[in-house]
Amino acid sequence: MLCGVILAGGLSERFGCDKYLWNVNDKPIISIVAFALREISDRIYLLTRDKTRAAQLSEITGVENYILDDVNINCGGPLRGLLTALLKVDSEEYLIIPGDLPWIDGLSLKRFVERCRESRAECGSIVWGDGSLSSTIQYFNSDARQYLSEIAKLRGIYGRATDTFRSCRRVLLTHVSSITDEPKKLVGVNFQKDIISPQIPPIYGFINNDIYIKRSSLNFLTAVKLESMGDLENALKMYVSEVEEYLDLNIYHLALHALIDAKRCSSMEEKEIDQQIIECVSRLGWNKVKRHIPK
Repeated sequence: MLCGVILAGGLSERFGCDKYLWNVNDKPIISIVAFALREISDRIYLLTRDKTRAAQLSEITGVENYILDDVNINCGGPLRGLLTALLKVDSEEYLIIPGDLPWIDGLSLKRFVERCRESRAECGSIVWGDGSLSSTIQYFNSDARQYLSEIAKLRGIYGRATDTFRSCRRVLLTHVSSITDEPKKLVGVNFQKDIISPQIPPIYGFINNDIYIKRSSLNFLTAVKLESMGDLENALKMYVSEVEEYLDLNIYHLALHALIDAKRCSSMEEKEIDQQIIECVSRLGWNKVKRHIPK
């Protein structure tokens, strides 16, 4: 059974009003997402912050089932939503997508799920030419739950949606061109101007094909556990091993996040880490370095 989950716990602060209810082609964005997900899912859930919001969005989308964002999970943001869905709903497979994809369609989602199934991936997402990921579009099979339950306990304020890719043994990063000829379909909106001018990452560049990661050891999970015990020296080594893995594959999004974790575990100023962070941000075409480093 494939369980579809729509992440709808955000407050739309950058958008300036409720983006899930914003009309595109005379339909609320979240109803477009629900329609596309319904085409391929056996059951659909809304993931929201409270029951009142769930009732409101249920009336708009026709999706009756809902999950409340679990505040007892030790992290925040999209990662908490992802983990809530995985750990609260029992299913063989999961497709979790954000509720702010105005141009999404069922065919693109079907192709994505099929590629994940064919590769027997525990976790999957979309990769773009610049090495960035659509980190809130994620596929899982039930095997992923055994790894991610550890993240739910330990990650805390440093948790990110990309932690899921770093936690599993078999990960498929599907190149956007393998899924659709219209990449806009896989892009969400943060600002109202994105409706008119969608922020679409480069399709081709450093990465032009699917990337399949198969690991014999989970450096990230080991690093998180070591860091939680205060063993920063060995945690740093594990994070650096991750960085090397991702840089070899040109996955600059994951390399950046591993570098930020490595910097946090370093007891002295690491100029090499800082330079690598700057290089990753530059390759991704992102604006500022400082905002990617936790205080």
